[in-house]
Amino acid sequence: MILHDLIRLNPGERIVMKLRRHFLTFLGQVFLVAIIALVPLGAGYVINAVHPEWLRSPIGRPGLVLLASAFYLNVWMFALAVFVDYYLDVWIVTDRRIIDIQQTGLFSRTVAELEISRIQDATSEVKGIVPTILNYGDVHIQTAGEKERFLFEQVPNPDRIRQRLVKLIEGKGKGTPL
Repeated sequence: MILHDLIRLNPGERIVMKLRRHFLTFLGQVFLVAIIALVPLGAGYVINAVHPEWLRSPIGRPGLVLLASAFYLNVWMFALAVFVDYYLDVWIVTDRRIIDIQQTGLFSRTVAELEISRIQDATSEVKGIVPTILNYGDVHIQTAGEKERFLFEQVPNPDRIRQRLVKLIEGKGKGTPL
């Protein structure tokens, strides 16, 4: 995916930050996929211990291979969906607006925009031992008159991102007038 295919920058607008979730959040999901992938091996061990004749029968062995193949196809599809969700979820902060691109499925995407001038508050939040040690968390952006907030989820260095947003809001972002 090329970002320029999804967004069009206005004349004179420049990208200040491109944000994605912290890589460790993706590795946690990869670990889950690896654990799930071990299920057929465990099932094969149990079947061999309890009903070894199934592995020797002319219908049982091909049937189990077919089931395991279908299972692994689903595991690969799940792994692909996890990767696509991680890679295509992106937040782009320009000197004039925030663009939130959320991949909600393999073939579903939501793109939302927010003008920097509408932001009233930016809050960073880090919860938990691992996020504190590795310095990743959420950045909440509150706008005027709206209940819903923009949310940068599990991004690296949330305090620094919040500080840069506040500078943009105040019009001090690298000398660029808003």
